[in-house]
Amino acid sequence: MSRSEPRIVVFACNWDGLSSVEAATREGHSYPSCVRLVRVACLARLNQGLMLRAFELGADGVMLLGCEPGNCQFENGPQIIEQEYEKARTILGLLGIGEERLLLARLPRADGDGFVAKLTSFLEQVERMRQALPARPL
Repeated sequence: MSRSEPRIVVFACNWDGLSSVEAATREGHSYPSCVRLVRVACLARLNQGLMLRAFELGADGVMLLGCEPGNCQFENGPQIIEQEYEKARTILGLLGIGEERLLLARLPRADGDGFVAKLTSFLEQVERMRQALPARPL
């Protein structure tokens, strides 16, 4: 038995990331119910273990939705998240899960259209990968 939609977890920073999700809602956009939104103070608060845990719990894809470069509220935030993101992608590749299942998206504040476009593209990419690979046990 296969699921019809991929399970996607979106970790959204409290600043530009979340404001883009809120803007999309205000603009009348919607996204599938298979998307789970997790609000975090800053993406730099996530480590590779939390990203990988989402996959362990059944996510088919994980999107990190944060501030555009140069607009982070925290001084070292962009460097920290980039390092953790790359570590997690390397592990996903080594495990054969596919590093493309993890996406770092940086958007300007309140970019609802940008969020919907990135999410739609990511959902399509993850769905293609799900169809190409045998099912993973839960």
